[in-house]
Amino acid sequence: MRSARLWTFSISVAMIAMMPGSGQTQTLGEATSEAPAPLERWELSFGTRIGAPIGRLQVGESFNGSSTPGTRLSLGTLGIHVSETIEAGAAYHFTPDDALRVSALYTFLRGDSTPGQSVVYNGLEFKPGPLDANADFWRVDLAYERVLARSTADELVGSLGLAYVFFNPTLTSPGQKSGENSEDFYLQELPIPIAGVRWSHVLGDHWLLRLGVSGGGLPRVDSLRKEGGTVYLQQSHADADAGLVYRWRGGAELEIGYHFTYFFQHEKSHEDNNLFELIDNGVRARFSVRF
Repeated sequence: MRSARLWTFSISVAMIAMMPGSGQTQTLGEATSEAPAPLERWELSFGTRIGAPIGRLQVGESFNGSSTPGTRLSLGTLGIHVSETIEAGAAYHFTPDDALRVSALYTFLRGDSTPGQSVVYNGLEFKPGPLDANADFWRVDLAYERVLARSTADELVGSLGLAYVFFNPTLTSPGQKSGENSEDFYLQELPIPIAGVRWSHVLGDHWLLRLGVSGGGLPRVDSLRKEGGTVYLQQSHADADAGLVYRWRGGAELEIGYHFTYFFQHEKSHEDNNLFELIDNGVRARFSVRF
């Protein structure tokens, strides 16, 4: 977890260092007697989260017709009690109401434990003893955003896009010969359709309340990959935010609040039966600037 904490600390320091001095700000729809300001087309954001994850991981494998379903492991059993995430994004606003946004995140899910019984993972048996888990994953989103409604105090933005997740969880037993095994979930991954809405409400000269929710998924579909027969993929995503935003004149803002994540992935073929589920509740800080 040390590297994750270093990343989180570095991002937090960078966000603080980039914060401009306070000044006056405009509300979402504030009118002005001056000529309209030129459109600020670019938006950059950087953020970090820390959460308390729960979930499960199971990787089964079949060899020569013999099935090893794999031990169903909770994240707590693997010693994963804290999640840490870094994220970054960029958006291009080609009209006042339309934007194209790309965002990426990396989530650290690491732990160590000492199971009192054998663990079977991807066809390999880990004997009782020390066990290290690395369930890190990264995700990239591409979305089109459209302002659905706007007033002097409120703004509602809708989005449609795709999400892609790279997940390759690894278990390692330091005291066991050939004691490392991983499962490449990413080989069967497909871009997942995602939709969302984001609402902002002015609370004062500098303060906003912002709520957001997004989600999507695929039912059980052919992943178009073969591994011991056709591999079927089922996947779901859900994210929700609630935060307070402090905004400066010049397009810079800092948001601090709550974040919820749900991620489910199931891959099934004649050879494999792999499952991962993550439910994460945490706090989030994000700095963004528009120019």
